[in-house]
Amino acid sequence: MPTYDYNCRSCGKTFEQVRRFNEPASPCVCGSSDLSQIFHPPNIFVKGEPTTLGQLSERNTQKLGRYELDNKREQQTKGDNKKEAPWYTKSGTSSASEIQKMTPKQKANYIKKGTK
Repeated sequence: MPTYDYNCRSCGKTFEQVRRFNEPASPCVCGSSDLSQIFHPPNIFVKGEPTTLGQLSERNTQKLGRYELDNKREQQTKGDNKKEAPWYTKSGTSSASEIQKMTPKQKANYIKKGTK
C-alpha cells in the first residue's frame, strides 16, 4: 500500500499514513479532518543515463570527437582509392591463369607482341 504525507491545517502537525488509494484519510491526532496532502517528487533512478548538464555535455563531446575522426578517415581513404589498371593492360609476361582469362583477341595480341 502507498504511503501518504498529510499536514493538519488546524494544529500544523505533519504525519504519514499508509492507506489504499480509494480510502479516505484518517483524521489528525487532534481530531481535525481539515488535512492537506503533501506531494513529493517521485524517486526515479535510470541506470547509465546522464543526469547533469556536465554529464550530458561530456557525452556529446565524446560523440562529436568520434564523428569528426570518422569523417576525416573517410576523406583520407577517398584519396587512397586509386583504380589500378586491369591486369591485361600491364606489361610483362603473363601466368597461365592470366592467359586463360584473356579473350581470343587478347591472346592473339599477346602472342604477336609477347606482352600483355
